[in-house]
Amino acid sequence: MTTITIDLTDPEYRLNPWPIYERLREEAPVMYAKGQAYDGSDFYVLSRYEDVTACLRDKKNYSSQITGQNYLNLPLLVNRDAPEHTRLRHMTNRAFNARLVRTLGTWVEELVDSLMDRVLAGDSTEFVEAFTTELPLRVVGGMLGIPLDRKADLRRWSGAVMNMFAVAAGMDPDEAPGFFEDLVEFGNYMGTLAAERKGKPNKGDVLGSLVAEHEEGMLDRDELATMAFSYVAAGHETTMNLLGGGMHMLLSDPGLAARLRAEPHLTASFIDEYLRMYSPTQWLLRRTCGETELHGVHIPQGALLHVLLGSANRDPRKYPNPDVFDLDRENQGDHMAFGAGRHFCPGAALSRLLAEHAFNAYYKHLDRFSLDPDDPPQLRSRQGSYGLARMKLLISQ
Repeated sequence: MTTITIDLTDPEYRLNPWPIYERLREEAPVMYAKGQAYDGSDFYVLSRYEDVTACLRDKKNYSSQITGQNYLNLPLLVNRDAPEHTRLRHMTNRAFNARLVRTLGTWVEELVDSLMDRVLAGDSTEFVEAFTTELPLRVVGGMLGIPLDRKADLRRWSGAVMNMFAVAAGMDPDEAPGFFEDLVEFGNYMGTLAAERKGKPNKGDVLGSLVAEHEEGMLDRDELATMAFSYVAAGHETTMNLLGGGMHMLLSDPGLAARLRAEPHLTASFIDEYLRMYSPTQWLLRRTCGETELHGVHIPQGALLHVLLGSANRDPRKYPNPDVFDLDRENQGDHMAFGAGRHFCPGAALSRLLAEHAFNAYYKHLDRFSLDPDDPPQLRSRQGSYGLARMKLLISQ
């Protein structure tokens, strides 16, 4: 009988989960976390790559509708199964499609250069606030028609979306006071923006597509608002954590930085290997549709599952030497940082676009940046996320 426990309030589990993941994979690939949610409820934990990918792709035996009939049961893509998910995902693909993302290239490049110039104008900067948060907020906010003067609100709303997922996973809601009120505020604000667009020409952005679908009767008001939640979570959180962590890695590993500056075509590989090792979203949630047994553990119908992306992406059964960053790893693109199956993150293409432009901008100026030895980087402590909360950089002029 394993003695592993998961304390969702433990900073060590949130900031350095890798040792626990290793124990889970080897000793308890399906762990029964009896009474370990804040309210004393149970959950089960899947940690191996094969089991995680099978669970995410199996729509017959595992449900994405994880919140049940309570106040968190919002019509979000990540909280719906077919046929409702199919309908919402179809509209998401129309609004957030690859063609639209490709058209953003020039605008994103100009925005990256503008933000970088502003950062370089000083002798120091808190890079997470000045760049890695600012860039995705501006892009996602622009696509949703949210003006720049609501930037602080958008950051708060984005945090509320992520806190909602953490509470659904078993985090004490007292750790995120006001998160549901923030969600309601965001929904009402998006409803107001949508109402202002009704009857007017479609501007060709994401909000315009959502309004058109609402006017055609394909989306109700609540679905329109919660689709905006999904885009904020998909387009902001992952990108922010990737940009900050990637910059930290480049400043900490001169050999890696030199190679990428000499071979910038390897940036896509750099992004994939970083996402494999440091998945910005560490887990997804599922519920069992019926009784099942896995690795000798009986899992009842309706059980809540923590599906550990961060552990699966470091499973040595899939990735040799998984704790080593390997730019030449052949199967690095098999990572599940964006999920898998029918719920694969709709913001993946946008996140890659922003990261590729940003890293190519970083390369040009790396010699001017250094980590501040008197103010070391700090990780985020939000449950289920992994990334930098703060990174002070010194800048040579």
